[in-house]
Amino acid sequence: MLAALKARAINTTNQRTPWYLLLREPVAALVRMPWWLFVLSMGLIYVGEILFFALLLWPDSRHLVGMAPMGIDRAIAFSFQNFLSASFGNIAVDSPYTHFMAVTELIAGLVTTSSVTAIVFLKLSSNETPLIFSDKICISNLEDGHLFCRFVTIDPSSWLDVHYSLSLILDDEIEPGLWQRRIHPLTLLNAGTPQLSETATLTHPITPDSPLHALGLDGLSRRHAVLMPLVEGVDEVTGAGLLQTHLYRFNDLQVGQRFADVVVTDPSGKRRVNLKRLHHTIAVTSETR
Repeated sequence: MLAALKARAINTTNQRTPWYLLLREPVAALVRMPWWLFVLSMGLIYVGEILFFALLLWPDSRHLVGMAPMGIDRAIAFSFQNFLSASFGNIAVDSPYTHFMAVTELIAGLVTTSSVTAIVFLKLSSNETPLIFSDKICISNLEDGHLFCRFVTIDPSSWLDVHYSLSLILDDEIEPGLWQRRIHPLTLLNAGTPQLSETATLTHPITPDSPLHALGLDGLSRRHAVLMPLVEGVDEVTGAGLLQTHLYRFNDLQVGQRFADVVVTDPSGKRRVNLKRLHHTIAVTSETR
């Protein structure tokens, strides 16, 4: 059983599991589907159920009394009308079997419609958190520098009461030959803000107490270290909670670098956030430190 399970690769661009990996959780899979695929899937489910009950009704279709519109087979027409409405429509049932199948289909239709309505509501009320994190994470100096993690938001509304955290996750040999994944919270100079408008940079001072200072690059690489920033806040418009994480691998570390200024001055003299400079870094020199 366990051997048959497929390992899932860590997605370092975001922490939203793709819908196709959630087939054992159909509600979560449907909520995370693209809208066009969701509508197509719901249409196929409706058509499939209607044809299924039409197939069950077809052997006894002589007991479906009435005329089907446009020359459609009576079993299909009745199944369609019965599934999508609260009555039997233009065709009546005339046997215990067809009556039982009609009642069963009505129940199935009500359950399907209510379930689809609930899932549509979940999709409409779900909060996307469009934070874009930089491709790299910068370390100015491992001895007495800082670690920088930068992101911007393309959300037209602002985040309120925002809290940040940055965690170092690595393998730790708690006993000889026994390794365990450990989480080390990193101290931040800016642990939050009342309002996040467009951009922010998380800054961790690399002091002698910092695990980055103690481990060094070799220790981080040997322990398969990853860094996970977490941003949590409240949407200004809806009041709904917002949460987004990201993962940086060891190869994403840029030592001796810091981020270039993302705020620029336009020709009119106004200072604006240039999203194209999100990933730009510059080398740290003795003059810039």
